[in-house]
Amino acid sequence: MAGRIRLNVRERHGGLPELLCLHGLASNALWWDPVGELLAPRHRVVAVDLRGHGLSDRPERGYGFGEVAGDLETLLPQLGLQLPVAVGHSWGASVALELAARDRGVKAVICVDGGVLDVRRVFGSSWGEAEARMRPPQLTGLTAAGVRSMVGRSGLAEEVGEDDATRILLGNFEEGPQGLAPRLDVRRHMEIAHALYQLDQAELLGRVGCPVLFVMAVNDEGLEGAKRSAVEEARSRLSAPSEAVFVPGIHDLPVQRPREVADAISSFLDRRL
Repeated sequence: MAGRIRLNVRERHGGLPELLCLHGLASNALWWDPVGELLAPRHRVVAVDLRGHGLSDRPERGYGFGEVAGDLETLLPQLGLQLPVAVGHSWGASVALELAARDRGVKAVICVDGGVLDVRRVFGSSWGEAEARMRPPQLTGLTAAGVRSMVGRSGLAEEVGEDDATRILLGNFEEGPQGLAPRLDVRRHMEIAHALYQLDQAELLGRVGCPVLFVMAVNDEGLEGAKRSAVEEARSRLSAPSEAVFVPGIHDLPVQRPREVADAISSFLDRRL
């Protein structure tokens, strides 16, 4: 429980430091299964379905960074997590940074292909413009076979295999009257998108006082330079030590490249903690 919100967790027992793993927007805690299997039992690994996602409660409102990080602050003592490392993918990376900025009990942050982007630079100078570009596609009426086909086209299954990748991706959906539909509906999705649009990423990074690792995907030579520059700019905002690792792959590195992500995390923790 996080206040009145029930959050679903997936836990692998292990040692210290403990890892609190956070998924991206419209995703779910299963995203961390491949990495968690590699890091436990050396580390205790706890992956959370954030509010509105996976098997957690879906309140009508309250999807800003304050509410989502507040859920986690309430959850940590209930799980007995002391001085955890907050690990976040995509949107979850910014949630992890917000948690660390609010809670000095977070020992380090690991951002996997996230935590560096100023959304306003990418999606438009006004919310009206960005709102249309950030709206998710209509994904109603899907079947399990259709999701499996999506996996085959995406590259997700390269390490974990098609069966596991399909199981993980199916965690984003639920049965509806016309087939599978996203667990996170469009209205809640757009409330999170608006919070991302409003987020002052530079200001957030300036409030983080613990070590940070950026594990970033590079799959387009034309964009690699811009991503590296964004990471360096983000690192310049931090007061504590930081590192960056670049992994060839798609945005969903925790599923596509779990071994490289796990190796990067382990090496960083060995050096910094």
